[in-house]
Amino acid sequence: MNLHQIDLNLLLLFDALYRYRSVSMAANEIFLSQSAFSHGLSRLRKRLSDDLFVRINNVMEPTPFAHELANHITPALAQIHSGLNSSLVFDPATSDIELTFSATDYTQFNLLPKLISHISKVAPNISISVIPCEEKSPTARLVTGELDFVLGFSHEIEKSSTIERQTWLEDSYCTIARKNHPQLTNGLTLDTYLDLSHVRLSPWAEKKGIVDQQLAKLGLSRHVSLQLPSIMAAPYIIANSDHLLTFPRLMAEHVAKTVDIEIFTPPIAIPNYQLNLYWHKLNNSKTSHRWLSQIISQL
Repeated sequence: MNLHQIDLNLLLLFDALYRYRSVSMAANEIFLSQSAFSHGLSRLRKRLSDDLFVRINNVMEPTPFAHELANHITPALAQIHSGLNSSLVFDPATSDIELTFSATDYTQFNLLPKLISHISKVAPNISISVIPCEEKSPTARLVTGELDFVLGFSHEIEKSSTIERQTWLEDSYCTIARKNHPQLTNGLTLDTYLDLSHVRLSPWAEKKGIVDQQLAKLGLSRHVSLQLPSIMAAPYIIANSDHLLTFPRLMAEHVAKTVDIEIFTPPIAIPNYQLNLYWHKLNNSKTSHRWLSQIISQL
């Protein structure tokens, strides 16, 4: 098909619907009424001889052809968007752009206090929008442009030729227990570690975490009596129970200032973790993105 035979605005329509799977939300993004959006979708279906999207349980699900088409259209539009914005002069002191992050509560805890403190001084008009990290590897939303950055653990996100990464923080794991735990008067041994009940943190409801993986290598397992999606309540649960929690040392040292817990070295070897900043390579040309990644690397 010749490119001149298609209205390129319909590609924006396609891209919005592919991302949102909702006519109303997609129409709102590209400033069309729902009737005008539906008319445009009909034109695109006719031109491409494919339904493109089929309504299933009130969701506009892409056809196989639409999935294939999106593999080409989405990065192409992102590149055009990046090119248009790269020519704009960026001055942190006066810019009023909004930058969107995806991060878990723990990565927010580590980054945001320092980042917001710094930005409020050098770039007071810039807005930071943080959305929950609802999937283990949200890099697809970097490709579509929904996200500017993802902050996540290095072992959670697969390497990709289109995604840049920058290590921001490296830390070790520790194990915490309530103060004066009756079974830990002589320290934390492997036998005691396996005898006691554990709290497991699992933002994506996985039944095996890094601790379970390391134990499995030794032919061992632990009893997990509570699994949580968020890190925030966990230390307080530990302070009021006989459970153990193995989690990042930086968080433990911070929490130990106000919560009655003790910090122990785990009785098994657990690799250090890294928090990485991720962004799409197309954004390398954006001065704003280069500026922010440099700021974060210095925090």
